[in-house]
Amino acid sequence: MAYDPAANFESTYGMSAAEASAMYNSSSSPALGFEESDLITEETIFEGFPVTLEYTEQIPITAEDVRSAIGGLEEQERKAIAYEMFLGVPVAYSSYEDVFNEDGSINETYFVQAVERTLNFAEKAAPSENYYFLDILQRDDAGEMTPAELTKAFQDRVAEIEEEKRPKRVINYMDPAGLQAALNDASASVLGRKMTNQEMKSFVSKIHGMQASGVSSISVGAQAEQFARGAAPVEAGAMDHANAASLIMQAAGIGGRR
Repeated sequence: MAYDPAANFESTYGMSAAEASAMYNSSSSPALGFEESDLITEETIFEGFPVTLEYTEQIPITAEDVRSAIGGLEEQERKAIAYEMFLGVPVAYSSYEDVFNEDGSINETYFVQAVERTLNFAEKAAPSENYYFLDILQRDDAGEMTPAELTKAFQDRVAEIEEEKRPKRVINYMDPAGLQAALNDASASVLGRKMTNQEMKSFVSKIHGMQASGVSSISVGAQAEQFARGAAPVEAGAMDHANAASLIMQAAGIGGRR
């Protein structure tokens, strides 16, 4: 199944991309999230007795922390973040062509802009304890995609964008009534009867399918005769014998008009 960034965004973050975009310009909070500190040990006195306390603290994660961490990443890790921002963050990139340079390296100018936009979203989301954007920048999501999966998802999305750009081919389908009339004429000649409603529907679907596949020249008469023979080959064979016998009798002067 192809990766759906819109569905992934909404199911993970709990709001649509449009709602997130509206949140982009709202008030911000300096803390994007929190991380747990190492275990802290403290010696103290409680009711006259020495006590050892062990605890952890929640350390705020700031935008500067994220920038510093990203700056120290290897190229491959930065590419993974670039992929995820393009796929899952509204307005992070305006075009897929901005993500990488022609040689496949990260376009640093647009990467920095995308990071800042994602940080802005992360700041707005933090008060409601939603860390979707922070997870993208830190790649901390337990269900994160592998580099290969991200590359495939990126390629699929690019293909979808390019497909949307292509002009849609307009198909002028042949009139079903005309096709049914042609089939009945062929059937009367080949089978000696009219076609059933189901047979006529099948023939119309066949011709329209040929048009949709791009066949430019269709001989309706030839297709109708071929379809009629294929629909009832035994009847067609019997009709051929009857017609041949009639021609022989006429040639011999037997039967027919005097």
